Amino acid sequence: MKSFWNSLKNVFGAADEISAASAPPYVTREAEAPRLATREAEAPRLAIREAKAPSPAPSAPSAPSAPAPPAPSAPSSSAPSKPQLYFPAPPIISSIVSYQDVNNDKYLQDMETRYFLEKTIECIKYDKSWKKLKKMKRHLEGPDGYEIMYKILKLFVKRGNTNWYDLKIQQELVMDFIKHKLTKISSS
Repeated sequence: MKSFWNSLKNVFGAADEISAASAPPYVTREAEAPRLATREAEAPRLAIREAKAPSPAPSAPSAPSAPAPPAPSAPSSSAPSKPQLYFPAPPIISSIVSYQDVNNDKYLQDMETRYFLEKTIECIKYDKSWKKLKKMKRHLEGPDGYEIMYKILKLFVKRGNTNWYDLKIQQELVMDFIKHKLTKISSS
């Protein structure tokens, strides 16, 4: 066994470059433990010796030599083989998050419709630019007023690609749309 490691030291120059994977399968870590302990103890002396030694002059690059011989085939059947560990990938579980669609909330739509119905009636009463819709006031205050306003707002939400909860933010634009639609309804 020692001759094997000595020959590897000669080939690689230092034992530190030899990994456990390059060792034959019958060599275990327990067998290497005493050798590793002595190498670690000698490491400071080797470092001092290497520091004192002059570095060799760099040589000219040499041409590549013949290709290395092929690696030895699988170990013989007499040597015990280590079982390969297999770690399967964890399952991918996508989490499904569902949110409540506030835009389809009937209570929200009812609140917005009532708000804009009241604002429209106020504008017809007090705003001079809405005076020509005076005859629509009677219909808006009646039983059909809520339905008319709901359909106008529903059309605005659909065509404007907006949400019911954003209508108060866009109040000026919504009021212009309502005025335009009511003008069309009153003129027909």
